[in-house]
Amino acid sequence: MNDARSPAGNDARSLVRDSLEHPALVDRIGDDDDFAAAGVGSGELIRLALNLEDRLGRPLDDEELLGLTSVRAVAGLIGAGVR
Repeated sequence: MNDARSPAGNDARSLVRDSLEHPALVDRIGDDDDFAAAGVGSGELIRLALNLEDRLGRPLDDEELLGLTSVRAVAGLIGAGVR
């Protein structure tokens, strides 16, 4: 799995940061911390999903959307690239 030290992990943190209303929150979120428990709102999660779709150049499927719960999950999708 990707971590914050990998290129995908760094890209994931940048993507999450760009999707948050308060970008500094990402600095307090661990790789495996649940976004909702960390205070990330539903609108921010939607923005994250849309930004990730733009990054990947394809829509996320239902399973990917439901799994979009942590920085590590975002890094996994970025690392996987296009299916």
